[in-house]
Amino acid sequence: MGDVKYALFMGLLLGPQKTVLAFYVAFVVGALLGVVLMLMRKMGRKSLIPFGPFLILGTFAAWWFGGEINSVIEKVLK
Repeated sequence: MGDVKYALFMGLLLGPQKTVLAFYVAFVVGALLGVVLMLMRKMGRKSLIPFGPFLILGTFAAWWFGGEINSVIEKVLK
């Protein structure tokens, strides 16, 4: 339940739009790292990776670079 508590803190700190961005960054970075580790045969499909560090990374990315990331996304979607 630690991730749930941290997600509540993220929402209070970042607001709704940047919280969604932070989750997106966390999921993408976590998935990429998982794929890389599986390709390197360091872990298998059933292995567990703690998600908290990725939530922290996503929070900092959204906090510091949220405006820039959103403007790039808006340009790509137009």
